[in-house]
Amino acid sequence: ALPAVKRLWPTLFAEEVARVVGIESGAVDRFVVSTHTMALAKQIDARVQRTKAGEPLAEGLQAEIENMVSELGTVPVALPRKLMREIRKIGSDPDPSWWAKRLPGLLDAAADSGDEDEQRRTERQHRAERLVKRILGLDEDKSRIETYYALLLMDGDRMGRILSGDESEDSDAPGCAISYLDSFHPQVRDGFETRASKNPALKEYGQQIRAMSPNRHLAISGALNDFALHVVPEVIEREYLGRVLYAGGDDVMAMLPVADLLPAMRRLRYAYSGHDPHDASIDWKAARASRKLVCEDGFALLGGRLMRMMGGATASCGAVVAHHQAPLTAVMRELREAEQRAKNAGGRNAFSLTVIKRSGGRLRLTAEWGEPLELLLMTRDFLAAPSVSRRAVYNSLVWLKDLPEDADVDMLGSLLGYQFVRQMSAQAKGEAGWKREDVLGLARRVAGLAAAHPTNGRKGWLERFLEVAEFLARETRHGAAETTDSEGGPSEPASRAATGS
Repeated sequence: ALPAVKRLWPTLFAEEVARVVGIESGAVDRFVVSTHTMALAKQIDARVQRTKAGEPLAEGLQAEIENMVSELGTVPVALPRKLMREIRKIGSDPDPSWWAKRLPGLLDAAADSGDEDEQRRTERQHRAERLVKRILGLDEDKSRIETYYALLLMDGDRMGRILSGDESEDSDAPGCAISYLDSFHPQVRDGFETRASKNPALKEYGQQIRAMSPNRHLAISGALNDFALHVVPEVIEREYLGRVLYAGGDDVMAMLPVADLLPAMRRLRYAYSGHDPHDASIDWKAARASRKLVCEDGFALLGGRLMRMMGGATASCGAVVAHHQAPLTAVMRELREAEQRAKNAGGRNAFSLTVIKRSGGRLRLTAEWGEPLELLLMTRDFLAAPSVSRRAVYNSLVWLKDLPEDADVDMLGSLLGYQFVRQMSAQAKGEAGWKREDVLGLARRVAGLAAAHPTNGRKGWLERFLEVAEFLARETRHGAAETTDSEGGPSEPASRAATGS
């Protein structure tokens, strides 16, 4: 009964709204967060940015879109909030939101037209795909339309113990309780320590765990409330092209384009604690006048409003990348398992990412926040560079199979560095973007991460790390179209022309 109510209620509500405002039934559309729309959001946003820069649709393309939309009966879809804000800034005629809202539906309608003639349905689908590629500015033969999207599920660590102040099981767990000394203002603390140095009883009092109080519970409740109601929507829907599905207390579920997944996860984790290293040197006076989110010293500043966050508390996050046609039940099952891996296998304060390939394979990577996530982002960006071939990963995976299980950091770093540099174009090795020295340093840091794992799992973790980075770096997920030259390496001029850089 509950699933039936959940699925039927929005339809009944839309019909009721139409009746109350006095319009015909069916004129009010249901709000539906489409996985296909989310998969396409990054590519649509790139096209909107070019329109904003003065590059309108090719002549006759608007009429062609209108004809196919009319032919297939395509209905508009709900776009991410950030994307709609960018479209409103353009204000051109014709309105870009008209075609942006219909591109996902156009592909869906062409694939599900119900035509019994399979050949005619296939031809219509190919025609719709070619039209969408032309609108997005993609190469009709070499580029692909993005078909993968991402879901994330974040949950605060040890919330029960934080609320109760329980230190019995793990006394070094951050955020569970603080001493009386730590609760004092820094100026008061200095004076207290001076006097306590001569008074053992006073020193012992300062080291005692501060008793829980209703005010502490109110502070935690207020911090979680502000995080869920204000900070999460700001990060997911205004800083990135995502959509919040649920945010309550320390729990967050959101849908995002694949390209935004890793930076959005990192930003949410920093915001939860109220400390983002990128905001460490922020000018607070300038920040007050800005609408942007700033997180520092356990607080978040947003739109002139200062909010307490969770300080030293940590959070774990599970994430899944899946094809937009993958059964949602299976995707949600993988998402919950990923969150549990982050808390159990990752030891909390960690993330776990699952990639469900269309072919049926799965990639799983679990690591702590901080250095592993930063290196995953850097490796993704390196492999996505137009002048770098992703064969650097394929070749490295082949070599890894022949290495001993106890391969040390120098051996792993040398292998990766050699393959990474080998797959760069000659010009790229001297460019400011990715110099040879930077690439070798990246390879050594990745090898150092792998070497920190147990000997029998070192190679397996490195393989998963590289495979996930390569998948996330593919051109449809990170904006770089890769072509090859006569020797099979990346052709930089053609790649740069394809991306407009």
